[in-house]
Amino acid sequence: MADKLATPFEHRDPSSTVNEDAYVAIRKSPKDDGTGLNEPRASTSWRASRRSTSRVRLSRLESMMHEEHAAALIPMPILYVTIAVALMGSFQFGWLLSQLNYRPFNVDCAKNPIPDKACIMFPGHSGNEWTMAVTAWIVGGAIGAMTSGYPADKFGRQRTLFLIAITMIIGGVLETVSSEIYLFSFGRVVSGIASGAAINVSNVLISEISPTQMRGMFSTGLQVGVAFGSLAVTTVHYFVGYGSGWRILVGFPIVLGIAQILLIPLTTKSPVWLVTHGQNDLALKELKRLYRPCNTEAILNAMIAAHEEEVKETEGVNAWAALFSKKYRKQLIIGMVLCSAQQLCGINAVMYYSSSIFFSAGVTDPRVGNTIVNVVRTTMILVAARIMDKFKRRTLLLSFMTLMAIASVGIIISLLVSSPILSVLATGLYVGAFCLSIGPMAWMVTGEIFPDFLHANSGAIGTMCTWVGNFLVGVFYPTISKDNSLGNYAFFIFVAFLIAYVIFIYFVVPETAHKTFDEIQKEFDIEPTHKDVDDEEAPKQDPWAS
Repeated sequence: MADKLATPFEHRDPSSTVNEDAYVAIRKSPKDDGTGLNEPRASTSWRASRRSTSRVRLSRLESMMHEEHAAALIPMPILYVTIAVALMGSFQFGWLLSQLNYRPFNVDCAKNPIPDKACIMFPGHSGNEWTMAVTAWIVGGAIGAMTSGYPADKFGRQRTLFLIAITMIIGGVLETVSSEIYLFSFGRVVSGIASGAAINVSNVLISEISPTQMRGMFSTGLQVGVAFGSLAVTTVHYFVGYGSGWRILVGFPIVLGIAQILLIPLTTKSPVWLVTHGQNDLALKELKRLYRPCNTEAILNAMIAAHEEEVKETEGVNAWAALFSKKYRKQLIIGMVLCSAQQLCGINAVMYYSSSIFFSAGVTDPRVGNTIVNVVRTTMILVAARIMDKFKRRTLLLSFMTLMAIASVGIIISLLVSSPILSVLATGLYVGAFCLSIGPMAWMVTGEIFPDFLHANSGAIGTMCTWVGNFLVGVFYPTISKDNSLGNYAFFIFVAFLIAYVIFIYFVVPETAHKTFDEIQKEFDIEPTHKDVDDEEAPKQDPWAS
């Protein structure tokens, strides 16, 4: 009976030598390890203990099935529609990320009279007020990211996307109608809440419905959506002109929000969420909408069995206590350092203030430099998706973060000698190296070093570190880059951070590529709690046992 529940398709011959890979919700728990926490009694399957991390973390739907069977799933058009609607949030994120990165918005605001075509937005505002407007979105993003989990779990992914779209519209309206910078900044906070929540909820929804052969492409879609959003808003900077043209720029998310609301009824609900809330009949219906005819009843049974196992294994486990226990302390430190490195390397000094950097280096029209940088970013994200699993994690991190440090020195030199060409080349090299290293890998490595039952909590800590780092860069870079501070040498701070992070990664961060979960845990002196099965005995094991 257990086989019938766990097998989404026809049961395979147990003697098959094909590598099996089925879903086990909780592979390891901190119980009974001297930390005062309890150990779950459920055992871990031979297959799951050897699950490779050479690819993106398994989606909840695909990981409940044999990999060959999951790869055979053929999506229906509604799957593409659902993912496209979800990715509208990432496009909005990229749009708001680079929205204010246009020098005429805030240049020469302190002059009296203000020159023509200067200080376009809220004439007369101070430098601190402009920094407030820029970083208000970051504050909102942190709030949205940290609080989006509850509505997504309580009301569902689809309804939460609807709430996010409404929030997006409210933020856009406040920004568009604002007559002073403080109301505009409040609108940026509201828009930030929508941005932070959209990335989290979209990521969860996409991971829950993506089949194995498309998971990497769709997961990369989030980053591509952000990059295209930044590229699009940079392009619009050429056309907004002066006067009140900026209101069109800040009002565009209203159009995105309305479009998303109109399209959400055409999307599907997450079968995984429906199963966790006991709506099994509706989950079956949604599975049939997502994929062409297959044994959806068996897939549903596998999902139900996996959910019941997860509930049983996590009962009585305090995930927060486990996360901060001695057992997972090193993993927690690595996760926090990598997530903070994603921001403190200086990437958002470029994304927020590159127009000023290019102008200082002698670029007559900073919009040209911004466009080149965003084209490079979009291209390198697509390249990263193809090479990420072909090289070791440490190799990519160490080599390209070192290249980021070198490129940062190039940015400094371009500012000192006022070289427009060097400025654009160095900045493009810096952004490209970021997309091939700490950009995608901060979350990838963090997801690989923690057991399943700690992913949500470790992700929350990582998100907090990311947004705090984002805020620090957004607030302090304008100050340290002033002539009465570090001026043209401001990027040396990021060079120092990058060197420190490279040293940390070299000595502390283990290699995780193409390793099983147990092999990674042994890097932290954590022995597997299940009984190992010799490779010779492996084919004798029931390939669907969990």
